[in-house]
Amino acid sequence: MRATAFHRKKGFAALSAQGWLLAGLLSGSLAAGLSTVRGGGEPAVAVAPFCCDVTPPLGHPLCGGWIKPLTAVDDPLLAKGVVLSDGKSRYVLCAVDWCLLQTGAYDLLRQRIARGADIPESHVAVQTVHQHNAPIADVNAQLLLDQVAAAPPHLDLRFMEQTADRVGEAVHAAGQRLQAVTHIGYGRSRVERFASNRRVRLADGKIHARYSSTTDPALRDAPEGLVDPWLRTVTFFAGDQPLVRLHYYASHPQSYYGDGRATSDTAGLARRRLELEEGVPQVYFTGCAGNITAGKYNDGSPRARGELAERLYKAMKEAISNTQRARIGALEWKTAEVRLALRAEPQWQEPTLRRVLADTDAAPAARLQAALNLAWFERARSRPTIELSRLRLGPVRLLFLPGEAFIEYQLYAQSLCPTGFVAVAAYGEGGPGYICTDAALAEGGYEPTESRVGLPSEFRLKAAIGKLLEPHPALPSRPPHPGKAHLAE
Repeated sequence: MRATAFHRKKGFAALSAQGWLLAGLLSGSLAAGLSTVRGGGEPAVAVAPFCCDVTPPLGHPLCGGWIKPLTAVDDPLLAKGVVLSDGKSRYVLCAVDWCLLQTGAYDLLRQRIARGADIPESHVAVQTVHQHNAPIADVNAQLLLDQVAAAPPHLDLRFMEQTADRVGEAVHAAGQRLQAVTHIGYGRSRVERFASNRRVRLADGKIHARYSSTTDPALRDAPEGLVDPWLRTVTFFAGDQPLVRLHYYASHPQSYYGDGRATSDTAGLARRRLELEEGVPQVYFTGCAGNITAGKYNDGSPRARGELAERLYKAMKEAISNTQRARIGALEWKTAEVRLALRAEPQWQEPTLRRVLADTDAAPAARLQAALNLAWFERARSRPTIELSRLRLGPVRLLFLPGEAFIEYQLYAQSLCPTGFVAVAAYGEGGPGYICTDAALAEGGYEPTESRVGLPSEFRLKAAIGKLLEPHPALPSRPPHPGKAHLAE
């Protein structure tokens, strides 16, 4: 079997001393008396956490090549997640401290994780946390850059391959120490003074971008706008012992970036503090934050980074204290395909993109953008759909979406299950870029200018979400746009 190859390799993924409480958390040695499941005879549901250092080497491009390359590591970038088993098959949830994973890089990491767990790729959900002092990884874009003269660097392909192997090995090792789960826990807490909507309409009537940090008084003083203020926490229990916690919150996590110093930023700092305090592995997923930042509450200073991390940490603690428990029951996994619409404007056409890509006089940022856009369009033409997934554990539903989806998609998903607990992770396949709403595309502004998908992507994504969440019969399973019904076919 494919898994056998991992037994022959010497040494599994090295753990960062800063990322884990040595090997104790991984081995489960802190959870004395818990049953460890190996091979056959697995219970209804079992879980094991994993962690792998995915920090790039010094000099590697950050944020895809748009900002200063890596010069120092303030704290390591990690791939963290869980292997789950229902006794018949296994599933993997993984959150990576990178900005984005796109096309070939997303496929490669998902493939290696699937191989490590000896499962089909459809049983794997890979998301990025979306820190910006971290890689944007697109293997196909780098291959396109390799074909033209004097191209700016984007991704070290050897590093990408090695990283995917290490994560796969960490997943394989986790599969050997599964622990029985008796209860699922779920709680939430309001995060104070963190998230704000990036799209701000000012007195001039125009949509302005309130980026992750700003000192502009007009943007700082504008209302928060539409956000989801709740951090949601899911805990896997063996009796009264928490085995691992998953946290979900919708905001860009970066406080400042561009200084060449790798960091897991606000989300990672809060995650690590709680992990050290509790002795329980913590995994963090970023929700639908395509139009959500900390800009209203962040001036880009080191002090602000600490304050934002503190607010996330406090919300995690409160969500844990608010946790309700339910018997685990059966694990239910479901997938759906969505075909997002490609942009059709002249500047998005292949001849234009190839011309910019090959132009040695063009700005490096323009050539990088052309490579990323072209890589996505080629992928979408050869493989038009993206896979979404949903995990259901009793009253808990975990939804995994692609791209930089707007907060409206998260709120829509939750509206379909008003009495249930729905936690949403976006930033899966990052190729589409921003997944805007129809209204935002009509308004213009930053995100619609950068998005690689257009009409009728909102309707199609909402239709796929409805299929996954199976809402109450009294609620619509399709978005309420009867005139667009044909677009979901």
